[in-house]
Amino acid sequence: MIDGPDVVPAAKRLLKTHSEDGGVSVWDSSSIFFEMHGLEVSDRPSARTLVLLYAADLCFRLRWEIIPALEEGKCVVAVPYIQTGFAFGAVAGLPQKWLTEVFRFAPNATESYRLNGVSSRKLGPPTSGFIEFCSTTVNEDLRPKFATYFEDLERRGRCRPL
Repeated sequence: MIDGPDVVPAAKRLLKTHSEDGGVSVWDSSSIFFEMHGLEVSDRPSARTLVLLYAADLCFRLRWEIIPALEEGKCVVAVPYIQTGFAFGAVAGLPQKWLTEVFRFAPNATESYRLNGVSSRKLGPPTSGFIEFCSTTVNEDLRPKFATYFEDLERRGRCRPL
């Protein structure tokens, strides 16, 4: 699961430090993955299928939650956003070029944070705009690979720890 029990509370704390007015956009707002739960299929979906479904959910979130809030001047924290999709694709061995094409519709976040466990850390000065929230709270088998991906983003200055 992409968003664990600590992610939404941490995202709400992050939002409070950045804006008086805004909201949190969460994974599976479109209910694509909820609707799939319990389906009896003989094969698991491929990594490409999961990334495409994730992108479809993200497109829904952008259309109905994120962009309207930004147009109203609100701050939005996306839990998670494109870097989590990129991380999953990279961990699954999907080509970077293909992932870039799949997520090209999504605007870049103003800031990107990474949660690795429970966060109680104080954040920097307030900003406005759209904040990406990357999560490494995933299946235990994938956790080290996700952590490595986000640690590399952090080293390159593209993601900050929370």
